[in-house]
Amino acid sequence: MAERALSKDEQAHVTFKWLKILNWNCKKFIDGTYHGREEHKQLYLEEFAYRFNRRHFEMSLVERLLNTCVFASPHPLLRESDSKMALAYET
Repeated sequence: MAERALSKDEQAHVTFKWLKILNWNCKKFIDGTYHGREEHKQLYLEEFAYRFNRRHFEMSLVERLLNTCVFASPHPLLRESDSKMALAYET
């Protein structure tokens, strides 16, 4: 089957090749790691995007994760007593 030209740009095939690879990697990450549970797919996609955007910072991944956890606001599902304790540490 002959391939159709999707663009007149001669370098477009290179871009589309990498987009296909990225799409395939994302699908495999979600389906392989989490078995594609439908109710959590948005969270899995966000995790993939987070990891993809930081793929060149592998050595500092743990340090960056700890930094993000320390400076993040309290999670809305925390119990009220836990929230008060977190606020006490901030002051």
